[in-house]
Amino acid sequence: MILTGDANIPAMPMTEAQVNHLRRLLAWLRCAYMLDEHMQRGFMQGAALSVKHGVATPERAGEILQRQADKINQVPAYVRQAHKMLSKALLDHDRAAGVVET
Repeated sequence: MILTGDANIPAMPMTEAQVNHLRRLLAWLRCAYMLDEHMQRGFMQGAALSVKHGVATPERAGEILQRQADKINQVPAYVRQAHKMLSKALLDHDRAAGVVET
């Protein structure tokens, strides 16, 4: 994988070990700050199911969802954008390497 550079920083080839570190970093960001839209959707579905099954009241589920939304919104926009760009670069790298996502 090669991270593209700009006028100040040259393109940087990454070893497989560095790519794996990047994978772990992105996974941590995805879990800690729920930056992945699929995780956010799953969190909302879980809140809806907890209300449906009587485990939580609609007010309590709403409070939990709002707290999580506030946590996501506290992540700076440049971090969310970098997460998105690096995730795409990693996905492209995996496709080129023949890694199949299940």
